Amino acid sequence: MLTALFFTLLVAPPVQRHPAQTPSQQAPSAAVQNADYVIGPQDKISITVIGIPEFSPQNVLVDNAGMIAFLDVGVLKAAGKTARQLQAEVRQLLIDKGQAVNPTVQVDVAAYRSQMVYVSGAVSHPQGYTVTGNETLMNVLAQAGFSPSAGQRVQVVRNKPAHQEFWFDRPALENGAAPPFQLQDGDAIIVPLAEKAIVRGEVKSPGMYEVAADTTLLQLLVMAGDFNDRAARGAVTVTRKNDAGKAADRIKVKSDDFATFIVKPGDVVSVGRRIL
Repeated sequence: MLTALFFTLLVAPPVQRHPAQTPSQQAPSAAVQNADYVIGPQDKISITVIGIPEFSPQNVLVDNAGMIAFLDVGVLKAAGKTARQLQAEVRQLLIDKGQAVNPTVQVDVAAYRSQMVYVSGAVSHPQGYTVTGNETLMNVLAQAGFSPSAGQRVQVVRNKPAHQEFWFDRPALENGAAPPFQLQDGDAIIVPLAEKAIVRGEVKSPGMYEVAADTTLLQLLVMAGDFNDRAARGAVTVTRKNDAGKAADRIKVKSDDFATFIVKPGDVVSVGRRIL
């Protein structure tokens, strides 16, 4: 009798209709690889429902309309959604169709469609690059190579689903201090030329020097080797261009203000000679 009962429990189908759940009853989602990757046509995805292999199809192709057929349960739009979002929809579909009570679902991208990003600006190889879904910004920049004229910032322009602009500090990208940035199909990566100011007159190393958004006059003077023996510290002027690109303002900067005066690209700093 016990043997027969055990056999009945073993082969009985586990499927049962699910009553309405409260948020506290929902099972935690499984970890998702590339959870924020935006799925597109021709991607292949794998769906895993923990403990229910018959509802765990692998390598499901996203068709050109962006749809997937999830076995006989239903059809879902996958394109334009992240793997994390699709995972939640598959889970809810199983509940709504009465196929599982409280399923734990994982959606992973098994194969990525061919995607292109475009690199331009101050790089050695400006061109389009084929990337996979988990390609990071620094991986592509390493292929493109910075040119000697590259500045200290990198811009990514994204137009899908809406126009967005992202700015990154180049040194932070190169030394790994910046968080990884996952690229998407169609991203435009722009490396601007270095923005420079000119130092001339009585400094040890006159010339052009790269300036950032927060470079002070004191920092610029240090880059130029500081004052030489003939310099008049009270005779420092900054010539600044107007919006039309013509020299307009000639600003005399007191020595007490060197550490707070912000230099702008295109500024010309002149250090006068001390009267002997």
